[in-house]
Amino acid sequence: MSNKKSEINSKYNVAGELLLPIFGIIFTTYYFSTIIDSPWTAQVNAVMVGLILIIVCSIFFIRKLLEVITDKAVFRVPYQKLLPALKTQQTAFIILTIGYLFFVEFFGYTLATIFFLWSSMTLLDNGRRTFVKLLLAITMGAVSYTVFILMFETRLPKGLIEEVLKGVFVK
Repeated sequence: MSNKKSEINSKYNVAGELLLPIFGIIFTTYYFSTIIDSPWTAQVNAVMVGLILIIVCSIFFIRKLLEVITDKAVFRVPYQKLLPALKTQQTAFIILTIGYLFFVEFFGYTLATIFFLWSSMTLLDNGRRTFVKLLLAITMGAVSYTVFILMFETRLPKGLIEEVLKGVFVK
């Protein structure tokens, strides 16, 4: 029994490698849901890129499944290591990113982007120099508003900032 357990522990674990492709497919599904109201040319391009990502991820999943079936690797989630791994800055950053995707529709592109940039920079720098990061986030939000909304007239979610500035930049 002990010999069998050590043999399993010495095999290559594929569980960690599956996270990025899984999140890639989740993102692609979300991306497909956001292009429904876009022009048909944007939809075609998005579907082509998304399908390529899904095909590449599917090939990867099949390869890893074959490795597990042929006993070259194992799929094992070490639950005792899972909770400490979740208590990291990277996990908090992922939660901020997902929150941004949900709240951008409610707060509008510019405000949500400023908050996301400020909070993620503050998080990843352990809370140092938050005012500098706020100024940087406001600057990047203003530049992205200018480029994407004013210059390119991109249809991004509108919120308080976009409504206030719409009166200033009337064409």
